[in-house]
Amino acid sequence: MNRLPIISQLLVQGGDERILVDEQTGTNKYGISPQPRDSQVEFSSSTASHVSPEAWFAIERFRNRINEELIEGNAVNVWRLEEQRIRKEFIDIWGLASVGLHWYLHRSGTDAHAMAAELAHRKFGKPFRIVMGESPETGSKILSSLLTGSREHGENTAEITEIPIRHLDGSPRSAKSIDQDFYRAVVEAITAEVPVLLIRVDESKSGGIYPSLDLVKLLAAKSPEDVAVLVDCSQFRCDENRLNEYIRSHFMVALTGSKFFGAPAFCGALLADKQWSRFWPGEAADLDDHGVPNFGLLARWEAALFSMSRHQRISAALRNEVVAHFQAAVLSAVAEIDTVELLESIRDISKGPRSLFALRGMHRIPKRNLATYEVERVYRNLLTRRQSNGNIYALGQPVPCGGRGYQRTQFLRLSLSATMLVKVCRMPNNEGIVWLHEEVHSAIRALDEEIRLLP
Repeated sequence: MNRLPIISQLLVQGGDERILVDEQTGTNKYGISPQPRDSQVEFSSSTASHVSPEAWFAIERFRNRINEELIEGNAVNVWRLEEQRIRKEFIDIWGLASVGLHWYLHRSGTDAHAMAAELAHRKFGKPFRIVMGESPETGSKILSSLLTGSREHGENTAEITEIPIRHLDGSPRSAKSIDQDFYRAVVEAITAEVPVLLIRVDESKSGGIYPSLDLVKLLAAKSPEDVAVLVDCSQFRCDENRLNEYIRSHFMVALTGSKFFGAPAFCGALLADKQWSRFWPGEAADLDDHGVPNFGLLARWEAALFSMSRHQRISAALRNEVVAHFQAAVLSAVAEIDTVELLESIRDISKGPRSLFALRGMHRIPKRNLATYEVERVYRNLLTRRQSNGNIYALGQPVPCGGRGYQRTQFLRLSLSATMLVKVCRMPNNEGIVWLHEEVHSAIRALDEEIRLLP
């Protein structure tokens, strides 16, 4: 291996069918190109976003440097050294130097779940139960990934209990009832001498955070040998204090550098503290079937670290102020139209403003939820249709909103990204806040128009 491929090819290396680029459209399954897009306003950071021009330049610098190192060095050794550098930068950015952090790069948050199940199996040494919220709130492949991670000699050693998060109409159940169901499922398993991998979500595809952190800590402290905790932080919308709290509580944390931080999809990791040392696998390079290192994963993480570094240099107070303005803009924009409703979500004890909102499209006459195919059409049209102001608005990919069969309707997401937050903060005076409000309102109006154009 003498040189890395061009950047657009590098950024999809090591992915699956979800990020393969269609030769005719130049986009992947999400409708996203592996290159920056001019005049596209990215409110899609809950799923997949176009890489920003600034991050693209960071990747270009990374690629040039790696190509120089590959002239003299072994590709696998170069990969390992770069992975160690990326890990150190991540630890420095998030203030995790004192926790004895274990880190394992994964191609996706889904793969990180598989490893968490494998570690739980090593810890328990016998069949165990996974207690989690309903899977449509987190990922289509999460269940199979968790079971795969639990396998021994080709057989699953785990069984899964899913706790309902939403009623059949899509509205959220109460936080108290969700906690009660989680508590009951864990206690029943422990009473039957079945250990538990308990999964807390922070936050889900629709913005949910559950079960409560107080309950998770209680259950983990009550039976430390029989309860392991995984925090699904794939959206990575928690702050540095919450991330440190998770790690110091001996929880595993699955996260991604895509979603909020806007790196290309397939950019995951699993974190844990030194208490997991005896179960943690040895370091290994990510190689394909031909022994070629997956530098695409490192390039995607390079983009993520670039975004994380800029985001973390902004004070927490200013970040929260921007998110609060984003929330206010979403609430006011949705209130002005009658084709979109906000899908409520359980938020645990978090009282801060939200950076992710789920939007349910509604037909006006007769009043009904949009059908699945209609939501998909609206999503695709928004990605390709330039609005009167010259912009294209990207929203988060359609996902089911739970309930029986998980297919009654689907929702889109409108989310704030770290890239957009940094842009707002760098504008002079109050221009950034004004710009943010205008773009949120423009995106909601574009969504309203697309819904009204449906037959």
